[in-house]
Amino acid sequence: MPLSSPVSPRDLGLKEKRFQSLADAQKAYNLMVKRLNNVYKYNRRDHDRLTEDVEDVSGASSGSLTVEHHASGDTLLESESGSVHTNKGAGETIVLNLPSGAAEGTYFYFSIWHPYALHVNPGDNDLIRWSSGSADGAYIANNGAGNIGESLMIVADENSDWIVTSLNGDWSVET
Repeated sequence: MPLSSPVSPRDLGLKEKRFQSLADAQKAYNLMVKRLNNVYKYNRRDHDRLTEDVEDVSGASSGSLTVEHHASGDTLLESESGSVHTNKGAGETIVLNLPSGAAEGTYFYFSIWHPYALHVNPGDNDLIRWSSGSADGAYIANNGAGNIGESLMIVADENSDWIVTSLNGDWSVET
């Protein structure tokens, strides 16, 4: 199914099942990694199309995930929860801003598709939390030295802060 016909997160059974624990978020991330690594088929003749044939998280129906390629910076919307964001087309560092004050369970996936820096910036007054603690006024960066395919999943908690639930590759928290 082409990306021009995405299935909503509700159809995938993801948005309405807000994560009850980090373990649930990890399961969703693992499914996303599986989809990105094993199920998506890259059509080399048309770099803007991805197709998939995948069983839904809820076991219901098949569908597409929304993948948005960013050649420049952008502010993500809470309604985009569950989508994949890449730096495909970037020619320089890009900054993707997370929605400020997002509801608990809002989540995003990020994937490196070009060897340029990708920074994920939390909303105003929001924290980033991960294994090394929390960082106020900081952003998460993949500074382009890593490999294509490096990925990150981030989920909003009950305080509208962002928890890094899983990452693959060379990411860091920077101010």
